[in-house]
This record gives sequence, structure tokens and C-alpha cells, in this order.
Amino acid sequence: MHCIPVVALLSALFCASVRPAEAQTWAAGLAVASIEGGRVGSTAYRSSSRLQVSWTAPAEAVHRYVLTLTDGVTGASVGVETAETRLTVSGLKSATPHTAALRACLDEACATSLEADAAASGQTAEEYWQVRGTGSSYTGATRIVTDGNTYPYVILYGAWAGAALSGKAQLYYNPTIATEKGIKIAELSSGTNDSVAALSSYRGVSGFGLLRACEFRPGQPFSCPGDSVAGLVTTTQAVPLDLSMGGGIRLFFEAMGTDQRTRIMYLDSRDGYVGRDFNGGAKTICNTLADYSAGGGCVPEVIVGVGGDTLNGNPGLSNARQFKVGYPTRRDWRWDGAAGAFMVMTAEFQPPCSSNSFFNAAMAIWDGIRWGVQTDAAGCPKYLAEVQAPMPVHMGGARYKMYFSHNPIPSTGMANPLSDIKPLKVIYADGGVAGDPATIDFEDWEQVAQAREVHLLWPDGSMADAVNESQLDDYVMFMPTGNPLVQVMYSNMAVPGQVPFIGMAVLVNP
Repeated sequence: MHCIPVVALLSALFCASVRPAEAQTWAAGLAVASIEGGRVGSTAYRSSSRLQVSWTAPAEAVHRYVLTLTDGVTGASVGVETAETRLTVSGLKSATPHTAALRACLDEACATSLEADAAASGQTAEEYWQVRGTGSSYTGATRIVTDGNTYPYVILYGAWAGAALSGKAQLYYNPTIATEKGIKIAELSSGTNDSVAALSSYRGVSGFGLLRACEFRPGQPFSCPGDSVAGLVTTTQAVPLDLSMGGGIRLFFEAMGTDQRTRIMYLDSRDGYVGRDFNGGAKTICNTLADYSAGGGCVPEVIVGVGGDTLNGNPGLSNARQFKVGYPTRRDWRWDGAAGAFMVMTAEFQPPCSSNSFFNAAMAIWDGIRWGVQTDAAGCPKYLAEVQAPMPVHMGGARYKMYFSHNPIPSTGMANPLSDIKPLKVIYADGGVAGDPATIDFEDWEQVAQAREVHLLWPDGSMADAVNESQLDDYVMFMPTGNPLVQVMYSNMAVPGQVPFIGMAVLVNP
């Protein structure tokens, strides 16, 4: 049996011993029940990740029980060992049927055992997220930073960052102010990062970060003279590095070059874990095309290039956009650089590669030296079609979930990301499905057809519709304390006809 880390009441993790050839049965009365995950007002929502399992003990003395939960989507199994006859298993997939089987070990080696006379089934609920603020629209949503516009990403500091930063959070985002467009930085206004209330307020810090050296105006040609890969900086992800990687903050970002092609690249901080100064020169900000061009202080390292690039080029790619790096963050936000981290990205193809969708989630794997895009036999990127803004979330071990906007835009091109109907969904990956069980490969992900719905509630508890849900974009979901019972989302939110802002939502029913 493949064992997956779970959190279980009064239980321990284990890998089952070899099952005896024959086993007797007992009338266990095995039952699987959903439990309450949370409430909004008087409405209770069943848990999206936990199930309660109970049974009756046999007449014989039992050393321990071996419970196996098998999910009905992929057949993956969770094994739990306990001495009790009732436990809550957590870390499960949302909206997923599970079948329980039970064995009672009568000795330590489980050489003699009893099997429950019948299996039992139960199902987790779909996820419900509630926007923070007031009312029944985005108009009353809490704006976590006053000048926030798009592309939020947050890092949480632990003791590893030093006394001045420990317990704090830092936000990277694109502001509304025209002269600061790019990647601005904001600090937590008060409190520590283990409080949902504290995580709802930041104050911007000017004079640092990355500014756009060129501008794109809808309906007008992109004009950016010169020779640089980073003329138009957009989506970002800040990753704290372990001391074995040199420490500091690695700022991954997407940028359109002066050749009008988009790549994924990074700059490392010059001020350690403070993570604000990315200019290798005298300035603390990158704000001119000269900064990003040869000889400048902000020349980035391209890690996912496109067809024709000499460095880290990918012949099948015309553009690489909207990315996120997946690495174990449940207990420590630092990345140690070990092989096996992965990156999901929106990939646009060039001949001879093609796709049937404008939004395609491709994947690159870090081998300890470089990021390699996973390709098929023809050398074209493998992809999940109709996936926009993929956001992986570590669930423990080699297990992840990935949120995305399901956007079935035809290959003729994108309409308007502010008005497209692209409901939020989630799929799961388990490293044990294919390849190395300790790492995530493309084949470890479920298919888009298996995706679960994710629902959005307004601050007053009423349900948002598909149109409103589609106005979330470029989100980041995270567990502030590493405990899945508290999960937070920062996202672009768009009131129709108004400039998008950065708001916040909390998972109601973990």
C-alpha cells in the first residue's frame, strides 16, 4: 500500500505490514461520515478535507487497527494506524468519494488479524472560500494594500530570517500608481503572520523592487527599443532561499522582452532576507531599460526561455507566462534547491508544436542545475489544456493541490480576462502516481476533467455566481501556520467597470 501523510486524531502514520493469506472477519459496523468544516452565520459547511471513521471493536484483544482509505478518483490510498475505534482522517482531497477498509491486528507483527466484514464509503465536500470585508459584492471587499492592483504574492518569515523579520510577512504586487508599475513591495502593517486579521493589512514601501521599463497600452503597438528580456515585468513569486543556496530572496518573475516575447527569469536580493533590493548597482530599485540590459544592475537570469533562445531556450515555446514554483512550504518557506521542485506555467506554442487552447499549463522540473520543460515524444511541451493562472499548494510530503481558472477559450485567442467565464477549480498530484515517488512529474497530476469545483461566498455569506467567481485572477493560496485548518487566498478582484484591486478570502471548510 502506498502511504500518504495525513493528520489523524489519536493516530500515527504507517505502512501496512504484509497481509496474511487468509483472515477472519468480524461485524465491525464500519462507517464513514463527513464532519463540519466551518460555519458562516448559521450555515454549516461540511469539511472539504476530513472524514470521520468509526467501528465496533471485536471480542478479541486488539493490538492496533489498520485503516485504509482509497479515493474514488485516482485509486490512491491513505493508511492510518490507531488503537482507537473512532478517528478523523485529514489531508484528503475535496469533493472526493473515499472507501474505507479495516483490519484489526491481534499481535504486534499483525501475523494474526481480523478483517471488517464490510467496507464503508463517504465523501468530502467541495471547497467554499469567503471574501473578507462586508456586503455581497467586491465593492465591500477588504483591500489588503491601498494601492494594490494585480499579481499578489506573499512570503512568511520564520525564525530563520532573524529577529527583526521573524513572524512577519511581505507582499509583492503590481500597484495602481502608474509610476510604480511592476513589482512593488509591502510590509505587514501590524501583528504576526499567524493571524488572519493581521494578514489582511499591508503598507507599501516605495523605492525598491522592479519597475516596468516599457509600457503596454491596449490597442497600441508594444514599443520598447533596445535589447533586453525584461522590458515589461508582470507576474512574480518571491522564494526565500536556504543558507545552502546562499540565503536571501529569489524573485522569480515573468517579463516581456524588447522582442515582444515573454520568458520566466529571476533576480536574487542584495539585502538578504529583507528581500527588497534587487539592483546590483548603487540604486535600490530596478526602473530603467538600462538596468535590465547588458551592463546594468538588474540583468536577470532567464530560466525558461523560448524558441530561438541560446540560453535555456525551448523550441516548442513562443511564450512562457503566469507561472508558480512548487516546493515544500508546509513547515518552512525556504527552498533548499534540491532536485525535484517543479514549476507550472501558462505556455503558448510555436510550430511544430500546437494546442487546442489558448491557456495551457506546462511544467518544468528543477534537476538541481536547470529548469527542464517536460516534453512529449515529439519534443513539444506536455500540457493541461484550458488551465489559466495555475497555483500549486503544498499538502505535505510529495502531495500538492493546484488551483486554476478553467478557461476554455478557443485557439483563436483570448477575449478579456476580466470578463471571461473561468470558474475556479482544483486538481491534485501525488508523487507516487508516476516516476520518482518523492517528486512531482507531469503525469502525477489529475486531468482537468477530474477537477473539483471551488465556490466563493460574499462577506455576508451569500453565494457569488460564476461571473463573480471568474473575476478572481493571479491568486496565491497559502497556509499561514502550516496547518491546513487555516488557509488564505490573496487575489486580484474586479468590480465591473473599475480597476482591479487585491483582496482576500479564507477557506471556510478545511
